[in-house]
Amino acid sequence: QDAWQLTPRLNVNLGMRYEYFGPLHSDRKDLAVFIPGQGLRVQGAGIDSVFPPDKNNWAPRIGFAYQPTEKGDLVVRGGIGVFYDQINMNPFLDFRPPITAAQGIQGNPFGASPVSTYSRSTYNWQTVQTGGASIFPGVVACANPLCTGQPGFNLFSVNQNFRVPYFYNYNLQVEKGLSNVAVLQIGYVGSQGRKLNIVTDINQNGAFNTDPLHKYGSILQLNSVGTSNYNALQTTFRIRKWHGLTSTFGYTWSHALDEISEYRAVIADDPNNIKLDYGNGDYDTRHLFTTSFNYDIPGGSVGPKWLTHGWQIASLWNFHTGQPSDVTRLGLDVIGDPFKGADHKFSAANGGLQWWNPAAFAAPAPGTNGNLSRNKFRGPGYGDVDLSIFKNIPVRERFTVQLRAEMFNLFNRVNVASGPGSVGSSCGAADASSPLLSQRTCTTSSGFGLVSDTIGDFNGAPGIGPGEAFNMQLAIKIKF
Repeated sequence: QDAWQLTPRLNVNLGMRYEYFGPLHSDRKDLAVFIPGQGLRVQGAGIDSVFPPDKNNWAPRIGFAYQPTEKGDLVVRGGIGVFYDQINMNPFLDFRPPITAAQGIQGNPFGASPVSTYSRSTYNWQTVQTGGASIFPGVVACANPLCTGQPGFNLFSVNQNFRVPYFYNYNLQVEKGLSNVAVLQIGYVGSQGRKLNIVTDINQNGAFNTDPLHKYGSILQLNSVGTSNYNALQTTFRIRKWHGLTSTFGYTWSHALDEISEYRAVIADDPNNIKLDYGNGDYDTRHLFTTSFNYDIPGGSVGPKWLTHGWQIASLWNFHTGQPSDVTRLGLDVIGDPFKGADHKFSAANGGLQWWNPAAFAAPAPGTNGNLSRNKFRGPGYGDVDLSIFKNIPVRERFTVQLRAEMFNLFNRVNVASGPGSVGSSCGAADASSPLLSQRTCTTSSGFGLVSDTIGDFNGAPGIGPGEAFNMQLAIKIKF
């Protein structure tokens, strides 16, 4: 990578990077992978690797910076490049499937360390403690690579065309200085992901159960066929220092799309039509506004200096629209306005906030798959204002005591959960298989359309997480 100053106003940066991420392997030769047409093969004892190495990972990139005027207060910057991503090991070893299936390639019932996958809802703990019994049955391994005559095994496969994921990242920014006080930046930022991880059940419709001797359960296959797209208008206005005020205002208008956003626990709906799941990304946030400022309060001329000087006030604002809540297609029909009749008011008595109108959704007619696309509708938005007040008390030249009062969610706004899984999606129809639409219409009986958690608790930080109920902390900070 190198930079060239082509003219006094134009700088160009060119680079080329090569990256290699080798396939997962084990020196113990105990990783088995299911390969269609071959059966279960063991890495290091039959095949060299769980998928052929991808060595064609050249990543060029180019960027530039240009000053259109002599004054130097206007700069245009841009760039585009290819960026390869580290292969995520979670889908290989710890996929956590939403169906009864192998957890990864180490969960295959073959090789030096075979594994059996069981699910069990109850067991007798006293019997287990007494001895002679086990919570789960013992390991049952395939006698041969095709598990001939042993029905029901759940297998895990890695597509033999698996490749390293990569992204095309590009941007164009215009930055304008406003005197010596502020800077305004407006830009376009885009990204396209290719060869992204997607897991499919290639035996979803019994495609590999071809004869009585070969009857498999699920066969999950890790593929690199996913795509993603992100486009955004990003603006930033920064005040460097103006009468004691330092501040940053940011606004982003963006759109993210993909087939699957999660790296584990999600399976494509149709292994033969990945694009069926293409839609808004799980974390697609269309509008985001943030502000931070810090103000040094001028000291007064009346009263003791230790009391009237050294005060600061700071604040953080964060507001954004809601994120989609359907990780996969719900298999429903949209038959009305999802937001009509939903008051969007939080009610502890009702268990939360009714975000969608259940009467606008129905189980699909028998023999159909539903017209509701993935992540079509999004959950509630978010808003939070934090405020801090500081008092700096100088003790010596290099020793200062700072008293801090920090308030979170200053206006005590109720921020309910948003994002994947936040809105109840169990239809609760009286008879989902009925030919009558009235019987297939969703109801509130199963919590459909209900948001029943706050955003902090939903994300694992109840009470003190972002956007939780108003809380304040007092602290003393010693600086030296």
